[in-house]
This record gives sequence, C-alpha cells and structure tokens, in this order.
Amino acid sequence: MLEIKNLISGYSKNNDILKGIDLILNENEAVAIVGQNGSGKSTLAKSIMGMVPYINGEIFFNGNSLIGKSIPQIASLGIGFFMQGGRIFPNLTVDENLDFVCNGLKKKDAAERREEIKQYFDLLKDNSRSRLKASYLSGGEKHQLALAMVLMNKPKLLILDEPSAGLSPSNTKNLFEIIDSIKSNFTKAILLIEQNITIGIEISNRILLLQNGNKTSEINSKDFNLLNKIDEFFFVNKN
Repeated sequence: MLEIKNLISGYSKNNDILKGIDLILNENEAVAIVGQNGSGKSTLAKSIMGMVPYINGEIFFNGNSLIGKSIPQIASLGIGFFMQGGRIFPNLTVDENLDFVCNGLKKKDAAERREEIKQYFDLLKDNSRSRLKASYLSGGEKHQLALAMVLMNKPKLLILDEPSAGLSPSNTKNLFEIIDSIKSNFTKAILLIEQNITIGIEISNRILLLQNGNKTSEINSKDFNLLNKIDEFFFVNKN
C-alpha cells in the first residue's frame, strides 16, 4: 500500500531530518517505527502527509505519488493521521467534534459511519457524554475522541503518531486494545510511530528502528525474542 524510496525531508535543505528512508507497508500489515526523541519518527509521519518540506525521494500510496499533494488530497486517497497528543476541538461537544470531520458526508452516511465505529469506543457507547464539551473529557477519553474523528473518514491506512504520549499506563492499555481491534476489523494497514518498544512489538508485524534520521535496523515482531543482543537493536526505553 505504502512505498517510500530514499526519502530525504526536513525543514530546509541544510536541515534534512530524514536521510534516505526506504519503507514498504503492505495491506493487512502493521509496522512500528521506533526510536529516541529526535530520531525522525514524527517527521516521517508528517512527510507522508505532506506536512514537512520534501527534499528528495518518492512516496507512493496504492500507486499514487504523494509528492506535491496537499493534506486534504492525501487524506482523500484514504490515509488517516492521528497526530501526537490527539487533535480535538475542546470547545465543541463530542457529537460536534465527530460532525465536524463528516463535513463532506451526507447526514445518513455520517450516522452510519458513526454506528460503525461506535463499537470500538466506550466514550461513544455512553450516550450521556455525547453532548459533553470535549474539554471536560479525561485524557484517555480525549485520545479516544481524536482517534474516532480520524476513523470517521474510514481510512485505508491509519498513521498513528505517538498515541501513548501523555497517557497513564491504564489508558495506554485501553487505547491499544482499541487500536488492535481496529487493525483486525476496520482499517487495512497501520503505521505506528511509537517510543514505547513493548507496544510496538505487541501491535505490529514488523519493527523499524530510526536513529538520527536513518533506518538502522528492521525485524519481524515475532522474532524479537530470538535476538541475542536486544540492547544493540533497541536503545530506547523498553518499559
């Protein structure tokens, strides 16, 4: 579905963050990108979405080049992006947040889409909270709402940028149980940007390590425990 060839991107030609990244993400696959802060993980996600200036290389999604396309154009191809921290409108209600991202859908289609994703989120199952302003939600609920907003457009590829950031261990566990269900039943592929190695292993088929803007290692998640020198592969916190 997604193919990246020799991607170089950054905020200027003299400040390239990604230094020749290659990546293939297949349908029905989840790939985790891990690495320390500053390694280029979020820059990779934003480069796919056209949010970081392109310097060189190629990005294809289902055969369509993403280079030069706007964020709405990229999203319309079927890519959903959960930005770090989760982006919601705090002064709008839960219902209004979901309605906002359905601007191009007919009312009946939007209602059907909401029913389709409702099963994954405790927040949406509780009708008493639908008219609550998003600013009053807990941290875990805000992340649920942000993810639900992304799913309302039914993306074929879901890009998750540090979804565990700022969450307690219990909320992190709950959110990734939702993501695991989505991976199995809703979307066709997931690209997970994550610093938590344990989560990356549990949710993905493959793990790629970024270091200083370079892809330095890659392994199948199921083979993780077969590594003899784990600390040489993963240098970030594994807790």
